[in-house]
This record gives sequence, C-alpha cells and structure tokens, in this order.
Amino acid sequence: MLIATVGTVLGVLSAEKFRRSRLFTTELIAREPNHGNWYPRTITVKRGQPVRLLIRNIDTVTHGFALPDFAVGAKEIKAGHVETITFTPDKVGQFPFFCTVWCSPRHEEMRGVLVVE
Repeated sequence: MLIATVGTVLGVLSAEKFRRSRLFTTELIAREPNHGNWYPRTITVKRGQPVRLLIRNIDTVTHGFALPDFAVGAKEIKAGHVETITFTPDKVGQFPFFCTVWCSPRHEEMRGVLVVE
C-alpha cells in the first residue's frame, strides 16, 4: 500500500514537472524580499524564441511584474494567484525585471534579471 501511494505521488509530481517544462519557459516565484524575493532571480532565454513565464505569487501580499525593455508585465498578482506572461525577446543583453506593487519596506530590492543570449 505504501509503495503504491508513494509511487502514485511521485508519478503525478513527475508528470506535472514534465508538463510545465513543455508549456512554460520558466516558473518565477514571487515572495517579498524578507522571505525570498524572486526565484530564480536570473532567467536565461534565447533571442527570437518565444518565452512563456509562469509567475506564481506564493506570498501573503500582492505583487506586480514589469519587464519594461520588452513592454510586458502584470499589474497585480494577488496572493496565491498565478499569471502567465508571453513574449519573444528581440534583442540580446541583460534586462531588469521588478515588482510593481508595494509589497514591503524592502520593495525596492525585489528585482531580477532576464538574460537574453
């Protein structure tokens, strides 16, 4: 019974990980800086290839997302919610992304970098 239960759980988790890797370029986790910040803080993608970000707010406060160099973002991502951002990077370099909703006294630290190769 234990082996069947553990096997089923591991199978479901593996299938979900595989599904997400096919559907999304990366999953970006949002947490206020006191509890972790963006994870990962650096995302690397290829120029000219579509990018699909799954942004998951696992915090207890609302966050926003902006990547101004590519004119994409999400105004509000409420606690426990998920947003999907899709775009195709057309230039190479390092581009900052950040939270756009005041989330803590350390809000200004909630930043990351998109690296386009």
